[in-house]
Amino acid sequence: MTRKRFLKGAAGAAGAALGAALVVPAVSLGPALDTESLYYSPWYRGRRLVDENGRPYRADDISTTTFYTAYPENVDHEVLAAPIVVVRIKPDRIDLPASRAGWAPEGILAYSKICTHGGCAISEYRKPLFPPTSPEPAFVCPCHYSTFDPATGGSVIYGPAGRNLPQLPLMIDHAGELRAAGDFNDPVGPSFWGVRSGGPT
Repeated sequence: MTRKRFLKGAAGAAGAALGAALVVPAVSLGPALDTESLYYSPWYRGRRLVDENGRPYRADDISTTTFYTAYPENVDHEVLAAPIVVVRIKPDRIDLPASRAGWAPEGILAYSKICTHGGCAISEYRKPLFPPTSPEPAFVCPCHYSTFDPATGGSVIYGPAGRNLPQLPLMIDHAGELRAAGDFNDPVGPSFWGVRSGGPT
């Protein structure tokens, strides 16, 4: 190999590396062409809420002392919009937007389990141990500590999340089982997915 060819090869390799360094951050914002798949939701009116073993949740199963992870019946748990968090709050403490009246039967609320900051899973529930001096119940994402208020429609009360948690409307059927009353009010997923498609940011 001649010196000239060696220098050209080295320059080409350096150029390719520089190009990759510029392209990779842009690609990380999401698919360049197909963004529709990011907004797929398996939830629809009438679909039952089940636990990780496929057992349907009943309204009576939901207490005010903890939160629950639920999935749509007969759907792969790995689907991004499948997992939700379910809590029960005293109805007189719930302050949802007027357009969501009836979304929380008997004080039971459901939200996407996917944090709207980076797409991590909501896995902590801040439940006051001594209400007179403790803050209200809240969902917490342990990755960057985005905190959401379930009583006010999943609103962000702390942390870097740029939008509220998508809420899933619920209903209770004649057998006392929990079912979705429709789809989420907003697409599920981190806010940066909206950069390419003009969707939520």
